[in-house]
Amino acid sequence: MAFTDQQQAVNLIRASSRILLTFPANKALSCMGSALATALFLQKLDKKVEIVASGFTLPGLLRFLPHSQTIKPELPPLRKFIITLNLEQTTLQDLSYEVIDKKLNIFLTPKTGSLSASDITTRASDFAYDLIITLDAPDLDSLGDIFHNNSEFFYNTTIINIDSAPQNEHFGQINLVDFNTASSAEIIYSLLKEIDPTKCDADIATCLFTSLTSATKSFSTNQVSPTTLQLASKLVQLGARRDEVVAHLYRTKQLSTLKLWGRVLARLKSDSGKKLVWSILTADDFIKAGATEDALSGVIDELITSAPEAGTVVLICETTSNNIKIFAHAGAGERAIDLLKPFEATGDRARAQAILPNTNVIEAEKKVIEYIKSVIKTPSV
Repeated sequence: MAFTDQQQAVNLIRASSRILLTFPANKALSCMGSALATALFLQKLDKKVEIVASGFTLPGLLRFLPHSQTIKPELPPLRKFIITLNLEQTTLQDLSYEVIDKKLNIFLTPKTGSLSASDITTRASDFAYDLIITLDAPDLDSLGDIFHNNSEFFYNTTIINIDSAPQNEHFGQINLVDFNTASSAEIIYSLLKEIDPTKCDADIATCLFTSLTSATKSFSTNQVSPTTLQLASKLVQLGARRDEVVAHLYRTKQLSTLKLWGRVLARLKSDSGKKLVWSILTADDFIKAGATEDALSGVIDELITSAPEAGTVVLICETTSNNIKIFAHAGAGERAIDLLKPFEATGDRARAQAILPNTNVIEAEKKVIEYIKSVIKTPSV
């Protein structure tokens, strides 16, 4: 009898020892908890697990999650270069090395006889991970530089692709993609329960509950089903700290973030014909609000939530690091990555971001919004 995709994923996880978990950094609020839950679970199975998201910065709202500080913004070296010396005819008396003019010289002194080039072989080690699990990534490009700079690794390592979005391109060898779920947290819980339901403790339940709550905007989106609510209840039974999650996500917004949000609303502009809403922030706004760039992810989500009539939402920020950052959330029928295409954007269909050097926020607004208006499709009446 053929195995289901979930059964194949279970077998792959059990057979693997070094696992990489990764997700698009711009989806940290909705899937970071799921990634942490999966990592905590796999570590209980004595797996070596690391979470990496390209350019990741920890959202302030999620600092309360266990082990949230362990998520890395870039991959460590994936392979070692191995030099093998055949010692069948002799043994070493001495080994030393020096670096001159950016060249490494290794000195090998045999106890007897001599060594030759034929005694030396070289090779690359296996990759540092033997399995990749992607979360909420519609395609490999959405993973950013960790894919673009390590494509050989991704193309030669088995991928379990977990997602709940219909835009997913099914790029994995195993694709756990279910459009009928409100969040990938539902898919992940089903997978973990299949492996070993006794390993789901309070920390894992709290992490999954966080992703479920954030992805569904506190269970208010259209994708929420009775199954979603049953899972939320089950996670609370398993020890999910519901009050802690709700407090951090919705009740403890810092005054600095609220001030920044006020400045976004004060400059809100729209084009109803294009169903486009946008706003700007200056470096002075961050200073006067006492806020850092960490607050941006929450501000962007608030802008999306507060403008339900908008299809496309854009935020243009002049940051304290003297860069102009552009964030775009695409509406139905649009691709965020295409809306920012001339600006070397990174991201995917749903969300993308770009950096504009050597300009100011007013010039950036004019350039970016004019381009987006020129390419965005006018919604049919």
